[in-house]
Amino acid sequence: MIVRILIAGFASFVAGASYLTGLGRLMSALLIGFSAFSSFFFGLLFILPSDEKRLWFPVNIGASPWPFFVLACVLLVMVLFLFLTKKRKTAVEQVSSVHFKYLLGGIGGYLTSLFLSSIYWFPSDARRMSVTDSSLVSGAIFGTCLFFIGVSLSSYLFYRASKGVSDRHPDLMRRFVLGMFTFLQFDKLPILVAYLLINTPKEEVIVPGLAVWALASSLPVAFLLLKTTLELQEDI
Repeated sequence: MIVRILIAGFASFVAGASYLTGLGRLMSALLIGFSAFSSFFFGLLFILPSDEKRLWFPVNIGASPWPFFVLACVLLVMVLFLFLTKKRKTAVEQVSSVHFKYLLGGIGGYLTSLFLSSIYWFPSDARRMSVTDSSLVSGAIFGTCLFFIGVSLSSYLFYRASKGVSDRHPDLMRRFVLGMFTFLQFDKLPILVAYLLINTPKEEVIVPGLAVWALASSLPVAFLLLKTTLELQEDI
């Protein structure tokens, strides 16, 4: 477990450092591409019959694979768009405390949407026994919508935070925001949530198809990486 934590920490450090050293376009392509690969991989899992005894990646539920493949194709198109589009000029906003407030709001919104949604995805045994099945289903769907909206709003706040510049460093907040975003592994949070929803024990699954909708929150994250990267003025 310690080795896994060290590997994850090193990977996040490399991703954050890449943005700070001028490899923004390449790193954004890798991160969006990883989301596309994960979506494609999850789709392949659902092509195979569900088997909780499978050693390499047990899947306890059944779901349609094609939404995962569609999401993977959309993310791949965004990667191609990233390389085929030239850098864009944007309005200059002198960096101020407002941009750091946007940054803190994005971090807080991201974490809040995750923890609030988990209450509806994984209700306690007491709640399962006290409410009807329809209420559990409605709650799970509400939690997924809450997560998607929360990630989208947080991504917008991160983007607003990235608009701050200084005379000497035109990409001051862009690099800082992208570096912190990837260092905190926020870009992989939708993948983690989808994995948890897929790997949940069968008796605790409320709605099997929620995993793909949770993974769809990779789209606003990818849009944040794409748009902010294209606005970098000094990038290799």
